[in-house]
Amino acid sequence: MLDFWYKGLPQYPKDHKDFWRTRLIAHSLLTATCYFLILTLLNLFYFDSYDIAAIDAFGLLITLAIYLWFSKTANVHAAAWAVTIMIASLIMTFVVSVGGLAHSLFWATLIPPFAFFLVGRNWGSIFSGIAFCICAYLTYKQQQLTVTIGLGSLFNIIEVCIAHILIFRFYEKTRFSAYDHLTMRNIEIQHLAETDKLTGLFNRQKFDYELSQLITNSKKTKTTNCLLICDIDHFKKINDTHGHIVGDRVLSEFANIVKSKMPGHSVIARWGGEEFSIILPNTSLTEAIAQANQLKECIYAVPIANIPLTISIGLALIHPNDSVLSVLERADSALYKAKNNGRNSVYFRDIELTIATS
Repeated sequence: MLDFWYKGLPQYPKDHKDFWRTRLIAHSLLTATCYFLILTLLNLFYFDSYDIAAIDAFGLLITLAIYLWFSKTANVHAAAWAVTIMIASLIMTFVVSVGGLAHSLFWATLIPPFAFFLVGRNWGSIFSGIAFCICAYLTYKQQQLTVTIGLGSLFNIIEVCIAHILIFRFYEKTRFSAYDHLTMRNIEIQHLAETDKLTGLFNRQKFDYELSQLITNSKKTKTTNCLLICDIDHFKKINDTHGHIVGDRVLSEFANIVKSKMPGHSVIARWGGEEFSIILPNTSLTEAIAQANQLKECIYAVPIANIPLTISIGLALIHPNDSVLSVLERADSALYKAKNNGRNSVYFRDIELTIATS
């Protein structure tokens, strides 16, 4: 039934500004249709209240008319106003017609949830204020008799309570859905902000943050950590000879190889252009040199995009008193040595010395 009811109404994605307003209009019209149909039958055949039954029947016809009109025009703003005016008018007509007796004033409490959500807080306040002023006047005019709760009063209380439950179930679903959607969007935005689009690796900003965190933590943990900066040799020649599309493919496939060869706990980023940086946490200098040489030999052995490649690697130990800039400068200096001494090599630079490791 719900699928049939929603089928003819405007369909928006969840991130559209009118998605939840459209859903509430649809929910409201469906609930009003069911309520007015049941109330018409009850007042007509059980309570013999023909005047109230006429109000309910009129409400049923108005509800169906708004539904058909909304399904044809898809005018969310006008439909929101139509639903709000219909609900407020019919409720207050009923309340006034019975003089606020039989606990009919409970029905007025349904006006604020609809009005605030559909037409905004300013008009919602106006609708609610008018309704409650009328209720206050009716209460003031009533004779203070001994309270008796008849079947009609009981039905009014039960029906209003059910309506409130349905409304607030919808609001809670809306809130959770909006929160989940916002959370997912934040995750997506954070991922985009931290990731290099071409390679899927971390970008420079994220890498610098991770390196800064590692340096801070290493002062407490006293662990040995290393940094590698890799550069694809003669990459400009690849772009000039084969074109930038092939060059992008080389970068992407190279990134995949680096991810597959480095330990799972390493932090890998595209540092810029054809340069890639790798943090090796909890890794000794000997282990880092071995892993760097293994990566170098792997790239040398297997052409990427049918192009033979070599890489140069600069390596540096990360000291607890380092800054991000100081350790990057040492690794970059080691890379510079590797590039100037024949390429396809790994150089290590510590605070006082620079040595070749392959």
